[in-house]
Amino acid sequence: MTPHAQFGAPVAAKSGGAKKIIFILIGVLAIGGIGFAGYKYVPGLWAKYMGGGDINTPDGALKRVFNGLADNKPEVLWEALPAKHQKLINDEIKKSSANVDPEIQKKVVEVLKKTTGILKNKKALLLETVRKMTGQGGGEGGGIPPEITENWDGIVSLLEIVVNSKALTPEWGKNPDVGAVLKEDGGKLMSSAAFEKFANLAIAEADNADAPKSMAELRTWLKGIEVTVVSSTETTAKLKLSSADFKISEEAAELDMVKIEGRWLPKEVAEGLDQLVEIIKQTVPMGQQLGGDTQMTDQQKTMLSNFLSTLDKALDTINAATTSDDLLAAVGQMMGGVLGQQFAGLGEAFGGGTGGGGIPGIGPGPGIRPGTNPGTNPGTIIPGLAPTGPPKPPGYKTEWSVGGGKYKIDEIYPGKTEAIITQVFGEPAQKQGEYWTYRGLKVRNMRLGGTYTTVIFQMQNGKVAQVIVQP
Repeated sequence: MTPHAQFGAPVAAKSGGAKKIIFILIGVLAIGGIGFAGYKYVPGLWAKYMGGGDINTPDGALKRVFNGLADNKPEVLWEALPAKHQKLINDEIKKSSANVDPEIQKKVVEVLKKTTGILKNKKALLLETVRKMTGQGGGEGGGIPPEITENWDGIVSLLEIVVNSKALTPEWGKNPDVGAVLKEDGGKLMSSAAFEKFANLAIAEADNADAPKSMAELRTWLKGIEVTVVSSTETTAKLKLSSADFKISEEAAELDMVKIEGRWLPKEVAEGLDQLVEIIKQTVPMGQQLGGDTQMTDQQKTMLSNFLSTLDKALDTINAATTSDDLLAAVGQMMGGVLGQQFAGLGEAFGGGTGGGGIPGIGPGPGIRPGTNPGTNPGTIIPGLAPTGPPKPPGYKTEWSVGGGKYKIDEIYPGKTEAIITQVFGEPAQKQGEYWTYRGLKVRNMRLGGTYTTVIFQMQNGKVAQVIVQP
């Protein structure tokens, strides 16, 4: 099994058209309940074949997932996993949580809640202030894009679900239960009117004639998928998918299932479960911190604690503002006063340089290198004036694309040798088994919009088997 591209990103160049469209769109259903906690790539292993019925039969297991997602129940993704893999994920989260100072974690959550409250209660004042800052009048938001101003309340409502999730508490980290979080918070997110609206916007943005036109239609499509057992044994089965709502090619409709610990899974999903944690570490932003042993130093803890305390007080000042002039003054004081200095100090403490060692699981931050420049802190170099080092390989100078365009990285490189990849892109930032990860590239999604910066080449027998893109 391979790490999957983020929902909405192309997966492999040879994926079936109808199958890819539908299962990518199905991912939209799951992303709300999973994404905020960083778990979206865990059930993402199911994202290609999401399908609700009797979990003890191969066809029923698939239908159970289809129907569950259509009914805003993302927990069906978790329930589809074998018990040993559920335990593996929970144990890794528990191990990682032990590396996070509980007081720091609580303070972060407090700041997030206070920020969300300000966004909710100071909406009019914030928008007025932005208009003054940008020198634009007229519309409600001035210089803020209408996609934000028109959906401000919806964004805040989703943030409220996230910041009040028990998954953000130290107590939950001591005994994590991903399934419960998906059921409670994931279900709230997927059932919210704001999620429905944003999902519809994403579907419209895709502008695909073969795709459903709305979430309501997508749910109808999901529930209408027919799953037929072609053949089966006690531990294997061959299924066929069909639908009256959309066309599924013959190749895409065939699906092999296997039974593991009483759970029926698509074969390729089952084959990848044992590498699940490594896949998460490779594909999720900051995922390498999962299961790590690196803890904050006393210096890092002190600096971060002071920064959070100052930020908390600054938010109180913003919350007390009654005019846009007061708010502008508060923001200016934040960025130019103690808070700005502390923020710069965090870059030194966590980003590398002559100390700090980098953020746990992440490594040194860009633009900070050992050395001294007049007027700067020892051990840092002003970004943009740092030595450039050896020239970048040609692959970093090309504007790639997926889903169309001129230089389609997802179509050009499958089948190419490791030597060609190294010649074009240099040595990967990370090698994890058969996966070569490159960061800092520029890949334009021609179908959905947006630019991705991470490319993963899956190598098999010395050649590229699949190209995966991530933000």
